[in-house]
Amino acid sequence: MKKIILLSYFFSTVMFGQNVIEIHYRHVPKEHIAEFEAKEMNHWSKVKQNAIDNGDMLATAFFKVADAGLVQDNTMPTHAFVLIYKDFKQLADSKNIWSSAEEVLGMNPSYISTDEISTTMMIQRYKLIDELSPLKEFKYAVWNYSKPKNMNGFVNENIKLWKPYFEKKAGKNGFAGWGILARVYPQGMNESSILTYDHYTSLDSAMQALSPMDFDSSILSKSKMSEYDPDGFRYRVLLELLQFQGSVN
Repeated sequence: MKKIILLSYFFSTVMFGQNVIEIHYRHVPKEHIAEFEAKEMNHWSKVKQNAIDNGDMLATAFFKVADAGLVQDNTMPTHAFVLIYKDFKQLADSKNIWSSAEEVLGMNPSYISTDEISTTMMIQRYKLIDELSPLKEFKYAVWNYSKPKNMNGFVNENIKLWKPYFEKKAGKNGFAGWGILARVYPQGMNESSILTYDHYTSLDSAMQALSPMDFDSSILSKSKMSEYDPDGFRYRVLLELLQFQGSVN
């Protein structure tokens, strides 16, 4: 598999020139999941690959929430599309990607539309702050949503303490990658402002990492997260990678 994937002055310097990420969350009823995934991976992936080949997008990833099809809550996303752009201009121009869909697909796009069998729940845009590079092959991801009270402290600790810690873990016990993103839009009092992600090669390694009883106490003793983010992660979600296209390294 190919390599994956405004605030204060501090953030403007740390994030200068970093990639922009757009995440589309979809809910798909259980009875339509197989059809939805087949259409997206067999057909709409061609439109995205064309955009990558033409330099309109860097990479894209298609995820399924681990419990998709098991939990019948139509207010929760079951799938997520991650679209990675070089910068804000490339993101702003991304509407042009879909205008050539009929030519790329060789058919009327309405024949393979997934709009009627899915619901777009939300779209979020992020700026990459930092990540382990190059990102390694993975199969599962854990996304951690947070709204720290001390944003600078939270980001500084992630870069200076957690990144080196994760660098040492990479390639061991199924751990494959880590990154931290800052929310650009939408913003609000009830919205998470930070998303960190962890990549794993297997389901058991991802589940092990989610266990609150299986964390390295030596790194916790050096952390000030109880001060920077006293409420902890607002939400954590486990996802399976279905398809990845392109490269950001």
